[in-house]
Amino acid sequence: MHIFTDRKDIIIDTRSSDEFIAGHIEGSVFVGFGGKQFKWWLELIVPDKTVHLEVIASAKDQASVMDTLHEVGYIHAELKPLDTSLSHIEHISAEKLPDMAETHHILDVRETDETAKGKLASAEALPLTALIQGQMPAHHDDYVVHCAGGYRSLIAISLLKVLNKCHLIQLDGGYSAIQRTQ
Repeated sequence: MHIFTDRKDIIIDTRSSDEFIAGHIEGSVFVGFGGKQFKWWLELIVPDKTVHLEVIASAKDQASVMDTLHEVGYIHAELKPLDTSLSHIEHISAEKLPDMAETHHILDVRETDETAKGKLASAEALPLTALIQGQMPAHHDDYVVHCAGGYRSLIAISLLKVLNKCHLIQLDGGYSAIQRTQ
């Protein structure tokens, strides 16, 4: 079952990864506008185009974000200003991962074809697409989350935070950064 089957109001934060990590509205879902993946991930995360979307966008992207949302059929989308009380995402570098691995589980949200080419032996593999379809991590405690580069893991963290699952830490640079440290 889809993760947002019963939600009629969703806050989408389309700002950059760095902006979302530094401060976001609690309960918002990250879907960064900066890349060509925006439409694909948005439609996967929010397939019901009749839901009410509150949209956070950087000032320079507001018009483009709203045009894109309307172009793909989200008819109930409106801009939302950032609140003054913002949450942040804890994040670490790949160099700190070995220390964190002693106290935290590692969650790899890359797709199966990516993990088949290499992954950390201790990591739990849970593709972001499976998470969106309602599959949850095996544990309910602390995770360091990574994908290939950092975009999808931030989506996963934001989704799990909406569901109040786990304590989550973003791995800066994803699996690519892990490979550079080995």
